Amino acid sequence: MKSYQSNKAWSALNALLPEAFQIKPDNLPLEETWEWHGNQMHLDRYPNPGAEYRIFLHHGVGTNGRQLNMIFGHKMAALGYDVVAMDNLGYGMTEVNQKDITYNDWVHSFADFVNAETKRDYKKPVLYGLSAGGMLIYNASCFMNEVHGMIGMCFLQNDNKYVGNKTAKFHGTNWLVIPVMEKLSKTKARTALIAMKDVSKMDCLCNNEAALQIFLKDYASAGAKVQLQFLADYMTYKLPIPVEAYDKCPILLTQPELDRWTPLELSELSMKGIKAPYTVKILEGGGHYPMEEKALVELIAYADEFIKSLK
Repeated sequence: MKSYQSNKAWSALNALLPEAFQIKPDNLPLEETWEWHGNQMHLDRYPNPGAEYRIFLHHGVGTNGRQLNMIFGHKMAALGYDVVAMDNLGYGMTEVNQKDITYNDWVHSFADFVNAETKRDYKKPVLYGLSAGGMLIYNASCFMNEVHGMIGMCFLQNDNKYVGNKTAKFHGTNWLVIPVMEKLSKTKARTALIAMKDVSKMDCLCNNEAALQIFLKDYASAGAKVQLQFLADYMTYKLPIPVEAYDKCPILLTQPELDRWTPLELSELSMKGIKAPYTVKILEGGGHYPMEEKALVELIAYADEFIKSLK
């Protein structure tokens, strides 16, 4: 099993977090794997047999499960929640054994994992997603048997051209790039690898310059490469359930105040008309991947308050 013991980036980032949020050596998550279609999906787990809720964490295209546990998971576990973060295909410590990888694979692997975990050891499932993980957990929840709540740092409708232009590295190019990628995704070029930092605003991932440089060099997070067909699928993916009809669970948006990649307006546009109960909380002073202490304290407090309000 691949392990974060072999990855130096997460520990270097951990050292840059506020002291109260650093994961200590005696509080590391348990590392496990879960098999999905022949792939060994890496899990970072904080188990709590007596917990009522299990929080499932999903990263974006610039982070991984360990990095989510650093700013969120281990603190929620300390409050009594059962917590597990999954590394999806191509990220973190997951061992990929399939040739073709699409965004749809991400959606269904996560949905299948939540369904399997909830059946194996029942706890009420709550979902947490950072960056692209926000809309990922929404999309995946449409295929889940049960979900009680959802917490996202942003929610971006993948196929919205305005949102796509605002989050792409080169504004105004989506009108050309997307059709070309769609065509190439149906050829042998579909498995060609593209660095996410070459096509997205990865330089806005966090507002700590030293941390950003660590992220960008980390093959398991912001330095990762994805297949061309993954990008094409991601940029054109249609919501399985339109927001106007979505009422599976309450939703909390925890929007970092100083997010330079996905400002509040993009989530407001993407979630306009949502049928489910929807609450927005601003994380004061926080960047896209928040490392600022006040923002992190607020994130934990808002998430805990939200989950305790669920029925």
